[in-house]
Amino acid sequence: MGKILQIRVGAWTYNEDEVVAAWPNLSALVWSELDRWGPEGMRRGVTELAEYLPDSLRFADIPDDVKKRLAPGAEKVSAILKDMRAALADWEPRRANALSDALEDALTALEAQTPPLRD
Repeated sequence: MGKILQIRVGAWTYNEDEVVAAWPNLSALVWSELDRWGPEGMRRGVTELAEYLPDSLRFADIPDDVKKRLAPGAEKVSAILKDMRAALADWEPRRANALSDALEDALTALEAQTPPLRD
């Protein structure tokens, strides 16, 4: 790595439409909240969905029993995301790749528990 040019290992979502297709209820929850208070033009990928899920769940206008049911899954998603980002920062792409699979699996499991939240 040079003094000016830095090499990073990263992860991003190539097609953001696939996020909504894979996790429509979680997407509705997160993006509806971010449309109110998030930055304009922000990316809507897998990592963004996972990152903003806990706060969106906390502030969403949904029944408390739904929030309680989804909270453990949201915490798991956050923990996996944190670990994946740490693996990327530590230049551990294999570990990061395994964690990306775990992240998608955790989102899928949480999606199955999420009721339709669209208006």
